Amino acid sequence: MKVTRKAAAGMLLILTLMMAMLAACGSRPSKPGATATPSVPPSASLTPSATPAPGPATPSGSPAPSTQVVSSRVAYSWHWPNDVARPGQVAHAHQVPPVPQLVRISVGNHPGDQGGQPFNRMSFTFTTAFPSYRFAFVPRLVGDASGKVIPLRGLSVLKIVFTGAQAHSADGKRSTIISQPAPGIGYPRMTSYAQGGDFEGVLTYGIGVSWPIPQSNPQLAVRAYELETVTGTGQHQYVVAIDIDASNG
Repeated sequence: MKVTRKAAAGMLLILTLMMAMLAACGSRPSKPGATATPSVPPSASLTPSATPAPGPATPSGSPAPSTQVVSSRVAYSWHWPNDVARPGQVAHAHQVPPVPQLVRISVGNHPGDQGGQPFNRMSFTFTTAFPSYRFAFVPRLVGDASGKVIPLRGLSVLKIVFTGAQAHSADGKRSTIISQPAPGIGYPRMTSYAQGGDFEGVLTYGIGVSWPIPQSNPQLAVRAYELETVTGTGQHQYVVAIDIDASNG
C-alpha cells in the first residue's frame, strides 16, 4: 500500500495531538477536589511552649489555726450550787499582773442524744490563767456599780462572779471581748444573759434561767468544766464552761 505525502503529514499531526493529551492527563491530581497540604515553616515549633501552671487559689477567709487541748477537768460536778454544804465555787491561785482577760463568750445546747444528760452551756474564755469564780441562783441580777436590777428573761438567775479577772483593756478604754452571742439565748434552760459588772478585778455575769412549771422551785444542778487549750499561733486560752441541767422537771 503506497502512502502519499499528504496522508503521512495528517497521521503525524494526529499522533502529536494524542501525545499532548496524554501529557496533560498525567499532570492532574488523582482525586478531584484534593488540595495540597502546606508544609510547616522551618521556624515553627511542633511542641507548644511551656507556661507556668497557676498556683492554688487562696480563699478570702483563711481557716483558723487548729487548737490543741492541753488539759480538761470537771471543776464542780453536777450539784445544786446553793447547797451550803457544797456551794458552787472554784478557787485558783495565779500570779498577777497580768490579770486574766475575758476574750470570748459562747453558748451551746446539748439535748442529750443517745441517753446522755441534756444541758445548756455558757463558756467563758480567758487569757493568762483560770480565774477563781463562784455561782449561785438568785432572784434577779443587780448591777455591781449601779445597784439597779438588770432585767433578764426567765424565772431565776444563775449569777457567776469571777475574781481576779476583767473584760476590759489595761487602760480601761476598750472591751477585750472579741466574740459573744446575742443577749437572748432562747434555750430550754438558759433564756438570756447580761454582764452585771466589771470593776477592780471582779467580773459578774447573770444567766436567765427557766423551767417548764413556773410555780415549782426545782433545785437545778449545775456543773463547771475547765479546759486549757493552745491555739495554732501558740496562745494559751483558759475556758470555764458553766452547764445547767436541762432535763424536764
